[in-house]
Amino acid sequence: MKIKSVCQATELTDRTVRYYIEEGLISPSYTENYLGRKSYDFSEEDISRLKEIALLRKFDFTVEEIKSLIHQTRSAACIIEDIRERTKAAVKDKEKILSALSHISCDRDYTISRLAQELGRTSTALPANEEKIKRNIPKTIFRAFITAVRAIIVWLPIVIVLLMLVLKGSSYYYPKIEVKALIFTLISLLPSFAVLILSRTKLKAKRMITVILLILCILCIPCNFLCSVFTFTQSVTADIRNYRSFDAHCLANRDKEFQELFPTRPHYFENVQQPDGSYETVYLDARYYYRYLRVMDYTYDIYAQWPLPADEYEKEVSRVKALYEGYEHITVKKGGYTCMVVYDGDEPFEEASDNYYYLIFAYNDQSKTVRYICCSSFENGADQPYYLKLDW
Repeated sequence: MKIKSVCQATELTDRTVRYYIEEGLISPSYTENYLGRKSYDFSEEDISRLKEIALLRKFDFTVEEIKSLIHQTRSAACIIEDIRERTKAAVKDKEKILSALSHISCDRDYTISRLAQELGRTSTALPANEEKIKRNIPKTIFRAFITAVRAIIVWLPIVIVLLMLVLKGSSYYYPKIEVKALIFTLISLLPSFAVLILSRTKLKAKRMITVILLILCILCIPCNFLCSVFTFTQSVTADIRNYRSFDAHCLANRDKEFQELFPTRPHYFENVQQPDGSYETVYLDARYYYRYLRVMDYTYDIYAQWPLPADEYEKEVSRVKALYEGYEHITVKKGGYTCMVVYDGDEPFEEASDNYYYLIFAYNDQSKTVRYICCSSFENGADQPYYLKLDW
């Protein structure tokens, strides 16, 4: 039976029942959640004992005296004798109250000040005889502290992971999930989930298991942070309709040479009518690739290719050649393409340098195709520039 039903059956308050439990007058079974909050389950024997205690309390038995009866540390005769003496003293006090009140006229209206003044004239000493449930302030503060610490230990890993996933995921236009990092992130949260699940079970070794899991939660916090950080480290898209929609922190957005070289929009397409009468934009043989990778430092690769009509092709090649006159560059052949390269690093089209930057404009006079490539990295040669992977 739960505590609410027990209160109705015994006519005791929730606070009083919990006080009797704290004092050891009854010991019902209970389950404890991860915050240390106890949920009691009272037996019929517990309810009978509470009714007995409630009856004794009506006859002025103190909690300590009832505890003595339960543990048989004092005889009932001695306790009853003490109660008799207390009752006699109480009766004398009540008589003093009656005597004092008998001098108060009931025919007059009294303010609180006037009434206190009249009663204060008597020399009657009236001791307080009401037993109050005393709160153990240090114990209450300690329990609140332990509850707060448990809550922080359990929920902090979950909050860290959610916060980092939201922050990292929202920092990329085209976030790519690192599956391994995500799996390790979920594994690192298992202790927290286990504590939450365990709080709803009844196990004999529950307290010990909870302590072990809380320790694991603490140990997993660095893993929670690192794994969640590395869940999103890349931004990748191959959809040409995303052209020039790069991540705000990608350095290409602040690269003057890149901004001058790359066209401002995809410009080789046609609108093809569909069977239902609608039109769909189709990019003819156009290709696009974008990747931004940032762990400690950054790497980004941007590539766009379009076949152009002859007149547009000539204009674009002329435009870029004029632009490259302002930069130190080399011109090399690769496949059917003439490649104009602005670079910072080892010789292009060979092995990548530790830190590299390549800005490439390639054009093919036969296919009337142009390519724009930008590769940059501070990842110390951990990844090769995108153009080395192209099938020229």
